[in-house]
Amino acid sequence: MKDKFIENLEKKVLNFINTESLINERDSILICISGGSDSFALAEVLSTLSPHYNSNIHLLYVDHHVRQNTEEEKSLIKEYADRKNIPFTILNIYPDNLTEKTLREERYKIIEEFAQKNGFTRIALGHTLDDNIETILMNFLRGYGLEGLIGIPPKRDKIIRPILVLTKKETAEYCNKKEIKYKEDFTNYLPITLRNRVRYQLIPFLRDIIEQFPQSLMNQKIILNWDQELIKNISKEYSNKYIKSNMDGFEVNYNDWNNIPDAIKVRILKNIFNNMGEIITIEGLIYLMNKLSKIRKTGNIATMNTIKIYKHENTVYFIKKTLEENYEYTLPIPGSLKLPSGYEIITEIIEDNKESINFNDLWHVYFDYDKIEVDKLKVRNWREGDKIKPFGLKGKSKKLQDLFIDKKIPKWKRLEIPIIFWENEILWVVGIARSNIAPITENTKRILHIMVKKEV
Repeated sequence: MKDKFIENLEKKVLNFINTESLINERDSILICISGGSDSFALAEVLSTLSPHYNSNIHLLYVDHHVRQNTEEEKSLIKEYADRKNIPFTILNIYPDNLTEKTLREERYKIIEEFAQKNGFTRIALGHTLDDNIETILMNFLRGYGLEGLIGIPPKRDKIIRPILVLTKKETAEYCNKKEIKYKEDFTNYLPITLRNRVRYQLIPFLRDIIEQFPQSLMNQKIILNWDQELIKNISKEYSNKYIKSNMDGFEVNYNDWNNIPDAIKVRILKNIFNNMGEIITIEGLIYLMNKLSKIRKTGNIATMNTIKIYKHENTVYFIKKTLEENYEYTLPIPGSLKLPSGYEIITEIIEDNKESINFNDLWHVYFDYDKIEVDKLKVRNWREGDKIKPFGLKGKSKKLQDLFIDKKIPKWKRLEIPIIFWENEILWVVGIARSNIAPITENTKRILHIMVKKEV
C-alpha cells in the first residue's frame, strides 16, 4: 500500500503542474539536479508523474568547480540515475574570474544551450516554497518593487518549477520515505549570505510574531500577482501607443511621456533597457525618472552603461552609446565590412545592368566603377569641416554640419553615420546625400554598387 504522505505530496505536485500548465503531452524534460533533497525530490516526483504526460526525462548536473564534495554529489546522482534507468549528463563550468552572479548566468546559459541542442522542451528546476518565501523577503529588503514581491515564477519560457508548492521539510521527508540518499551543501547553513540570514534569522522571527506566516505572505503574493498582471497589460498599451522603435533604439515624444503615469513609466523604462540588452537597477530607475522629469532643452539627459538618453527638440531618444573615437577603414570591393557603429557596408560590381538600379533607395548608391580608383575607397565617421558636393548644387560644396541641421539629424547620431570617401572627396553620406562624382551615364560599362545595413 502506498504511503499516504507520498501519495498526497505527488498529488499536490500533479495539481500544481496542471493548474500552472507546466507540462504538456509528450514534453521532453531536462531535470537540473544538484544532489540535495530538493532536486532529488524533483527528479523522483517527475519520474513518478511522467507517465501522466507520456514525457521522457533526463538528469543534468552542472559542476561549477567551486565547492567541495561535488564528486560525492555526482556519485549519488549517478547511482540514482542507474537505479531508475534515467539518462544522466554532467556539464562543467570553470569559474576563472567569474563572480557569483556571472557564474549563475553562465550556468543558465549552458543549461539552455544543452536543452536547445538536444531537443528538450522543458527545463525543470528544484525551487521550493521556502525558496520563494526567502526570495520575496529579500526582494522586499532590497526595494525591488511590486515585481519583486511576486517572487519566483512557476514558469518562464522553457523553465518550469514543479515543486514550488513544497517546503524543504517536505522534500527531505519525501526523499527519506523513498530511501533516496542526498547530500546537502553545508554552506547553506552558514550565515554568510543574505539568503541564509533571511532563512535562519528573519523567517523564524516572523513565524514567532505572525501566527499565519508564511501563508499570509503567499496570500499577499497572489493578490500582488493580479495587480502586476493588470499594470503589465496597461504598460503594454502605453508602450504600443507612445514608444517607437528605430534603428538605434527607442524614442518617445516628450509631451506624451509626461502624460504617462509614473508606475507605467518605470515599467516602460525597464522594458526599453531589457530590449537593448541592459539591466537597469532600482537606483538607476529612480535616478532616470528624476532626470526625465526635469528636461527643459535639447541635450544629453543621462548615460547608463551602454545606453545614452538624449533629448532633441521634443523627442527623447534611448540609443546605444555614440562612438567615442574616430574610425577609418578601407572598403573591400567586392566584399563586406562591419563598422563599430553597427552598420554593415556591402559592395559589389555590376556589369552594365542599369535597369536593376533604384536611385530612390537611401541605403543603396551607385557609381561609375571606371571613374573611381576603387582601391582608394574608404569609410569613416564625420569630422568637423567635412564637405560634400551633392547633386543639385552645380558643383558647389556644402558642409556636412549644415546638411545635418537641414535634415534635423541629432548631434548624438552624427558620429555614427558612415561616410564613404575617396582621397579628399566625400562620395556618400550614408542615408542622407550622394555626391555628384562618377554618376551613372549611358556610357557606363561597370557599376559600383554600395549598400548599407544597420543592425537593429
